[in-house]
Parts: sequence; structure tokens; C-alpha cells
Amino acid sequence: MSLVRDHVIQPLNDWNIRGQGWLLLQQNALYGLSATRILVGVAMLGLLLTNFTSRHILWGTGSFWAEPYREVNAFGELVDVFGVESPALFTLMYMALMGLAVAVIIGWRTRATTLLLAIGMAALVERASPMGDQGDNIARIGLLLMVLMNTSAHWSLDARRRRRGEQRAAAGQLGPFAHLWHSLPVFPGWWTSLIHNVSLIGLACQIFILYTASALYKIQGSTWQAGTALYYPLSLHEYGVFPWLNSLVTGNPVLLTALTYFSVYVQLFFAVGLLHPVSRRLALVGVVLLHGGIAVMMGLPWFSLAMLAFDAIFVSSRTWRGIERTTVAVLRSVLRRLPEPLRGKLGGGRDSGAPRIESHSAHGDRDGAVSGAGRGDEAEEESREDEEPEAEPAGAPRRTRR
Repeated sequence: MSLVRDHVIQPLNDWNIRGQGWLLLQQNALYGLSATRILVGVAMLGLLLTNFTSRHILWGTGSFWAEPYREVNAFGELVDVFGVESPALFTLMYMALMGLAVAVIIGWRTRATTLLLAIGMAALVERASPMGDQGDNIARIGLLLMVLMNTSAHWSLDARRRRRGEQRAAAGQLGPFAHLWHSLPVFPGWWTSLIHNVSLIGLACQIFILYTASALYKIQGSTWQAGTALYYPLSLHEYGVFPWLNSLVTGNPVLLTALTYFSVYVQLFFAVGLLHPVSRRLALVGVVLLHGGIAVMMGLPWFSLAMLAFDAIFVSSRTWRGIERTTVAVLRSVLRRLPEPLRGKLGGGRDSGAPRIESHSAHGDRDGAVSGAGRGDEAEEESREDEEPEAEPAGAPRRTRR
């Protein structure tokens, strides 16, 4: 009986306690979600900017060609939001949507602007549904889930306003409504952490399903099994951003087969690869190479960036902090080489070599997203090292045109 208790019951009890702590004690993957916010905002802004000159033909007054698709569109009346007859008004609404993307990138009123961006992009994109791709789908799903999560803990204007609000709250200068204005938590800490972490798990599961289903669909095709599937899209001139590069791949059977199998295996084993720190690094490098290749060789940069944006939640907080420190060091090095008058105008001053980065949060942050749970004592110790020190807990918590 003691053997069962020591090797079965006790480990299960430990996992249960650690799981409850992961869900309720703090919000996880704050660095990764902040990077996701910036990257998905850049992807949406890039999509809107690159299609700005064709906006009327794709979605505006000249998009009468897509009317049959709108009549059977599952989004219903949402597709009529941009259905205005004035080209000037449509352009104004289009630019307002671009403004929302910028607001998400800089982290200004993040929850509200993220929700509006999700609704606006769905309303715009579905006006010409044949032009859509899977980048639009994952972007709108991810943006809706991001509304329930804290994506402005780092590198955002909300982080600066939240820190100032905490200082005023400590001095007793904030009323109940001022907490909302300063983006401070108004619900108990365990409740906000639970909503955040459950939404984070939902986003991770969505990515797992997308990659695994895509790989399983591919391996059913004979061309994928033969290793020749990439030959056909890379041979189309529509995808030939760099024709010489595409010809280099399609003209080398060994390289073509290797890249075809690589794209399948990366997607098929991505979720499993996250279970161990070493394989997790290989999986993340693999998806970066996969989507980087799609962006360069097939001319789909915003689709690739939208996918990579949500993969950022699996990168550890230690890695993001290392990137942050490296960026600050590079900025300091650049500012030191500038003339003194220009350096002063940029805010560097004589002694400080770089502008201040607002990346403070009232909550701690754990390693990765869902891959940090149950990885053994060594991984747990690494996760504890990744937590941010806190003096005092502060409340509770597209696609491109083809």
C-alpha cells in the first residue's frame, strides 16, 4: 500500500497542487503574450498597408464582384459594417482600423482596442472571403482570446499607466473607478489569473490543433508522401517573389524532398516537441524556419507573421528578457555614438545611453505558456528563476493580395 501511495497517489497529488498553483497564483507567459500583441498588430497593420491602394476593389465600393459570397457568408450582417457607398467614408473607416492596429502594437487601452480590431478585421476581410487564408482565421481567434488575457504587461503604454496607478493607489489617491482608468485589477487575484490562464491554454490548444490537423491532412496526399508537394506552388509565378530562389529548390530533387518532409514533420510533432526543453527549442526553431520560408518563397509575409505571433507564447520568459537586454544594449551603443545635442533630444542624456523601456507588471511571469507545467524539479527551479521579483503583490489579480 505504501508503494502505491509513494509512487502513484503522491505524484498525482503533487501534480494537482502544482496545476492549481499554475492556474490561480499568477498570470503566466506575460512576456510571450506581450510579444504576441506586438507581432499580431504588426501583421494586421502590414496587411492593411500593403492593400491600401487596392482597398476599394477588394473590400470597398468596387468589390461588387464579391456580392454573391456575402449573401451566403456565415458572419451575417457583420460584413455590412464596411458596406458604405462613399469612398471617402470607407477610406476613413479603413484608416481607423489601421489606427486600432497601431494602438494594439503600442499597448494603449489594449483590451478594448484588441476587441475592436478583431471585430473590424473580421468585418473587412469577410467582405471578400475568397481572398482570405488561414492567417485571417487564427488572427481573429487569437485576438478574441487575447481580450481575456493580460497582453500589455510589458512594452506597452498600459504598463506605464498601470505602474503610475499603483503608486497613486499606494498613497490612497485612487477611487474605485480610477482603478479601471489606470488598468488596475478590480477582481480578486485568483479570478483574474484563472481567466487569463484558461484563455492561454485555449490559445495553445488552438495552435496545437491547427498544426496537427494541417500535418495529418498533408500526409494523406500522394504528393506529400512522395516528397514533391512543394514543387507545384513554388513553380507558380504568382508565388515567385524571388524566382531564382524558387528555381533553386524546385531544380534540386533532394532539397525539394527534404523541405517537403520538413514542413510536415515540424507541424506534426510541434505539440509533442514542447514537452521537453531541448525539443521545445528545436520545435520553435522549426516553425520559425517554416513560416520564414513561406514568407520569403511564397510571398505571404502577413500570414507567416500572424502564425509566428501566437507561437511566441511558447518562448520562455528568460529568452524574452535576454532579447530585451540585448535590444537595450544595442540602443545604448547606438546612442553613445550620436552627437551630444541629438542624444539629448532623444532622451538619452549624458549618462544614460538608452531610452527607458516600459515593461513592468504588477504580476509575475512564468516560463513559457502551458509547457512549463510538470517538467520536473529542474524545470520548476528554472521557472522560479524566471519569475519577476515583486516588492508587494498589486491586487489581484493576410494575408497579402494574391
